[in-house]
Amino acid sequence: MKKSCCPQYTIRLDANKFNVSKSQRKLINRFNRYIEGTYDPSNNKDNKDGDDEGDEKSKGNSQQNKSKKDTRASSGFDLVKIINEAEDRQDWKHHLRIVFEKSSFSREKYELYYKYQINIHNDDPSEVTEGGFRRFLVNSPLQFESVNNPNTPGYGSFHQCYYLDNKLIAVAVLDVLPKCISSVYFLYDPDYNFLQIGKYSALREIVMAQELYNAGLQDLHWYYMGYYIHTCQKMKYKGQYKPSDLLDPETYEWYSFDKCSALLDKHNYVSFANPPNPPNPPTENNKEYDSDDDDYVDEPPPGMLDPEKVSDKDIETIKVNYKGIIKQFGDIPELKNDGIKNRMKEYYAAVGKELAERMVYKFYY
Repeated sequence: MKKSCCPQYTIRLDANKFNVSKSQRKLINRFNRYIEGTYDPSNNKDNKDGDDEGDEKSKGNSQQNKSKKDTRASSGFDLVKIINEAEDRQDWKHHLRIVFEKSSFSREKYELYYKYQINIHNDDPSEVTEGGFRRFLVNSPLQFESVNNPNTPGYGSFHQCYYLDNKLIAVAVLDVLPKCISSVYFLYDPDYNFLQIGKYSALREIVMAQELYNAGLQDLHWYYMGYYIHTCQKMKYKGQYKPSDLLDPETYEWYSFDKCSALLDKHNYVSFANPPNPPNPPTENNKEYDSDDDDYVDEPPPGMLDPEKVSDKDIETIKVNYKGIIKQFGDIPELKNDGIKNRMKEYYAAVGKELAERMVYKFYY
């Protein structure tokens, strides 16, 4: 990990101590309102407001809606109740059905995986195979073990399937273990990106851990979200589920995420048990110090530029392998969409100008 440009730290959350944030409450309410039919994702004004606690789009008069908002706000936000509110509602516009089942293959799951990998991860279609899907997300070394407690699924590998109007739109691949729920992978239909269903699914999985604990599995209260990479913008959201911990890679002890995050803001790699000490600040007698010292740097971390400061011009000269031909990124017009540009800027920031021009970045299409 010390030599990696992007060290991976194991992250976990104590589900019983989870504090839902205002933005997370908004996300759940927006999701529920879409199922209810009172949220229109194509309406810009609807996207900007009306998502706070209990804030629903008007069906009746404004005074009636204000009363709804005041009632829910005053009674507090019941995460378990609200997260389950949209499921199997026959009186709402859309029908949401959640199916929790043992890990298994179906054509419908594979087709969703195929669509997700190609559109979200830009995988080469020829490499997104049924066999690969089975090996990656269906087959598991875990043996299923039943549990005597009622309303518990047992231990093993599972798929939590999200059906919207009888269409499979997402699958969470989860391991349920005696002490935790571990999130292995999540795939979804890109057509429903506006629901932020990946972040929503994490909240639902936190609730599941709470429910299993309350059903009698007293050791099961941890939720593992896989790995956290501080310099990866796409993983920043994992730190928003509080209070979380990161695992020290040397002592295998857990440390508060907030403490770890402050250290990772300054250092690319940190043992949280033995954080590096900053050097003495420059003085009149010692105006120079080693700016390449790995023990202390200002933001950004060593070897990592700020992706937001990388310009479109900077990434033009990156060598890429596209359809078997090596060219400079700037010479391939069909790659110049915002999503790919942002990915190239993250790559450039991670490896630096010199290596970006010497190494070859391979695209799978």
